[in-house]
Order: sequence, then structure tokens, then C-alpha cells
Amino acid sequence: MILRLFILAVSIGSCSAFLAPTLSAVDRVVQLQATRQNQDDAANDVKAAALDTPQHRRDFLRLSAAIVSSASIFPTMANADEEFLYKRDEAGADLTSQLFNPDGSLKDPNSVVVAQEKAVNVAFSLPSSPDSVTFNLSTDGSSPSAGSDSAANLKATYKLPTKWNQEATSSLPLYYDSSEGKNGKSCDRITIYSVSAPKNLNMSTLEKASKVGVAKSLFMSDISNGYFDEGVLKADLIGGRTTRKPIQSSSVPEGIDEQVYYEFDLAFAPLSCPDYMEGNKENLGLGFCPYDNIFLVSATVLNADSNEGGTLMVCVVECNKNEWKIGNTDLKRVRSSFIVDRA
Repeated sequence: MILRLFILAVSIGSCSAFLAPTLSAVDRVVQLQATRQNQDDAANDVKAAALDTPQHRRDFLRLSAAIVSSASIFPTMANADEEFLYKRDEAGADLTSQLFNPDGSLKDPNSVVVAQEKAVNVAFSLPSSPDSVTFNLSTDGSSPSAGSDSAANLKATYKLPTKWNQEATSSLPLYYDSSEGKNGKSCDRITIYSVSAPKNLNMSTLEKASKVGVAKSLFMSDISNGYFDEGVLKADLIGGRTTRKPIQSSSVPEGIDEQVYYEFDLAFAPLSCPDYMEGNKENLGLGFCPYDNIFLVSATVLNADSNEGGTLMVCVVECNKNEWKIGNTDLKRVRSSFIVDRA
């Protein structure tokens, strides 16, 4: 009898041990339901606390933190669905693959709005064999100041945004940008000038400009009547680069050669910098004021047939600090659009 009771006890213990996982799973379901019920109750408490007097704000924050903590432990199926929806589709959701073909061309040219521009052409008459240094200057697209009696043998071109005012009026200044968010003048003036010399004027002049001084190398201080502000001689060189553009040439079989252009970014600060207490809000006590004049320069040298001298062609886009804030992107685009070609 005692043996039978012992065997029965062992059997019951084994069965209870075998059923323990099943009972534990049920307990987990009950616990999960209880937790969700607690979340609903906590949410109701939060709503009540939010509508209660200010003295219950501490309870409101405590209950909010509890809901956030419990939600992080038991993520819902909706969150998983959202993660799936925001996954990128490798086949076509990428914006680059939607707009461009594998070769880099646009799938639909009308899908991208291209900046509208208007070309400004200026004809120059350059001496073939100059006896001395000769200057030829054009301001804002006007006819060059010299050489009008001889035939034009060179054409300089740059492009202006059509959103800029192209002709000054009594109510609207030149280069005024009236587009949305701008409403201000974007540029001071644009100058194209040439310098012809009998010798010692070639591409090495531009190669050494960063060391010798850009304004000095480009003869900016030698133009009559103090055309450029004297501060440009002490301007800081902010940046520079070289580009290559096509030009007509009879020395190559195809008739089109490459011309190298040097681009320089110059800027200088005002000569005097009043203190902040004197009304100058830009002087923050650092001992200097921000740049107030910017010169974007593009220059190239056309070699003469004799190879003894050449002609320097320069484009200078000027602006002040306020104009730079309005149209810095457009100003750089105008400078980079400068190109010369033989007529």
C-alpha cells in the first residue's frame, strides 16, 4: 500500500513537471492581457490628469513615462508594418533611378526645371601685334571703350538669369531679382576687359597669380580712372580653380580646341570697423568685420600668332555683402558662364 502511494506521488509530480510549460504559456498570455489593460487604464489616467488642476502635473508626467516604457517593451504590429512600408524599393523607389537613365541622361527632360538664362555678347577688337599694353573694357554689356574703329575679331559671352532685371529703370535697378523670397539687387556690376601686351603675357601669368597677387597679375590696378576699388589690391584670395572650355582654332584638325580658364574668388573687408557700441552690429568684438565686397573673377590668355605676347581676357562679377546673400549661387553661375571665342 505504501509502495503504491509512493508511485502515485511520483507520477503526479512528473505530470505536473510535464505540464509546467503549458501553464507558463497561459500565464504569459494572461500577463500580456493584464499589461495591455494596465496600458489602457494608464492612458485613461493620463487623460484625466491632463484635464485636472496643475498640481497633478507630476502624476501626468509619471504616467506618460510609464506608457512609453511599456509600449517599448510590447511593440504593436502597426509599428512593424510602418517599418516595412518605409523600406526602400530597390527596383524603383530611388529618386536618382526615377529621374536618370543608367548613362546619366534624363528620362524626362521636362521633369527638371532648368534655370532660364540670357546670353550677353560683347565684341572686342584686339590688336594683332600691340606695341604697348592696351586695355579694352566693357561694363554691363556695353560696347568696349576702345578699338571700335577696327573690325571685331573676338567675342566674349556670359549668361544672366532671366529673373534678374536686364535694363535699369527709375523704379527698378539693374540686376534686381524680384523672384519669390529674393526681392533685392543681386549684383553690382559685371565687367569684361582685355589686356594686350607685346610680350611676357601668357598662361603663366595666371599660373603665378595666386603667389604674385591676383589683382596685380590681372592689371586691375592699371585700368584708368581707378575703375576698381583700391581695396581689391589687398583682397583675400578665398578660392580658385581651373576649367576648360571650347574655342575655335585653325591649328587643330577638328577646328575646336580647349581653352583653360582660371577662376578666382576675391573678397576684402571695410577699411574701418566701428565698434558694436557705435552702431555697427557686425563687429562682435573679434577685431575685424566681415567681408563687404566680393569679386568673382574668370580669366584666360589667348596666345598671339607670334607666340611673343598674348591677350588677357577677364570677367569680373562684383557684389557687396547684401547682394551676395541674395544671389550668391546665381553670381557664381554668371562667372562660370564666361567664355571667349574668335569671331
